[in-house]
Amino acid sequence: MNNPPETATFTIPCRHDNFVGWHRGRPFYAVWLIMADTAAIREMTHNLRHALGDWLLPDYRRQPHITLGIRGFPQYRQQDAHSYTPDLFQQDIARLQQLPRVALSLTCQGADSFTTAPYLALTSGRETLLDWHRILSPRHTGHPYIPHITAGFYRRAIPLRDIHDALAIFSMQSCALTVSRIELAAYASAETAGQLQTICRFDLHSRQLDIVRPNLLPWLSG
Repeated sequence: MNNPPETATFTIPCRHDNFVGWHRGRPFYAVWLIMADTAAIREMTHNLRHALGDWLLPDYRRQPHITLGIRGFPQYRQQDAHSYTPDLFQQDIARLQQLPRVALSLTCQGADSFTTAPYLALTSGRETLLDWHRILSPRHTGHPYIPHITAGFYRRAIPLRDIHDALAIFSMQSCALTVSRIELAAYASAETAGQLQTICRFDLHSRQLDIVRPNLLPWLSG
């Protein structure tokens, strides 16, 4: 997710669809992330969605999270630039092993928007998140990385001025989040806003990797 270009004046609509030309039959798409699915943050995202009402695409079921690295479709061999292969997975684990053995404290406060989605802003721990993003996102898009928690997708083109006016009066208290692990998760590629499924968790203290759903990585499930 990127900054809206300075020339943008409207949001970009999203739609529920099965984008076959993109996934080419590959069922899951994998991302490294921090799961932020706490009661407090769920309430904050719910309140933000309520404030924006029918401007947002319905049936958004993705849990609150902070994306660190977009990796691609898990598959044995490289098919295209969107493939996530065993070699890339092992390289990621080796990079994670180099991270400091410390937990990260984050503060979530306020809301802002990209052209495609509104989000909860993170006001502390940003430098560490930027470092983790550089480690886990080798495919740079050329756009700046903004740590955030997405609250949904826009369903139609709306003047960004109206979005920012609505967000300016949106009131929310700050919320703390302590991060002790990084997860590789996947969502069904045929669903625009479906739930995330955890594949594995990397503990920042022990540096142990806990495999939760080996069936989502073909080289682990056989």
